[in-house]
Amino acid sequence: MDKQRRTQKQRVEESARRLADAAVALIAEKGYAATTAQEIGLRAGYSRDMVRVRYGTKEALVDSILSTLYETRLRGIDEPEASGLDRVLAVARLLHTFAVEDPVLLRAMFALNFEAAQADDLLRQRVNRWLDESVAQIRSAVEAGKRDATVAADVDPIGQSREMLATVIGFAYLWTVDPENFDLPGTLMAWMGRLRATLAP
Repeated sequence: MDKQRRTQKQRVEESARRLADAAVALIAEKGYAATTAQEIGLRAGYSRDMVRVRYGTKEALVDSILSTLYETRLRGIDEPEASGLDRVLAVARLLHTFAVEDPVLLRAMFALNFEAAQADDLLRQRVNRWLDESVAQIRSAVEAGKRDATVAADVDPIGQSREMLATVIGFAYLWTVDPENFDLPGTLMAWMGRLRATLAP
């Protein structure tokens, strides 16, 4: 019985991984709106109904991908043991690592973010919440840096957090529309150096 349960669990995990991989590949290729649940199931090697059976809707599958594959990889900014400045710089560092290690997933997630304004309510609300949380996390890091004297005292936490988020969105857009000619990893490394020079006391 235990072996059967483990086997069933492994099958469920494998189907989840294959569906997620298929969804990411299709969204990176053609965008969120143009990708259907049926196509995801077929690309994953299952029936057209597999997304519905496993998740209910395409939106629920994408919600799961955002939670488990995307957002968790950008949580390092919250590391309490790091200095405030290091937490601010983590925005660029974590994105750089993501872009190097898994560019297809990151490009698909950027595409999702850009399509959110025209997408279903679930995706739009989730992206809006993520943007709000990102601003709050950067603001908290800047404030921590001012307290521990690793960030200059005259830096405005609110303005800095909004400017950094807008910069990331700009980089993401350029890379999404012209990945062959826009070096996202290199740009993020250079930006991290400028941030350090600008924000340090």
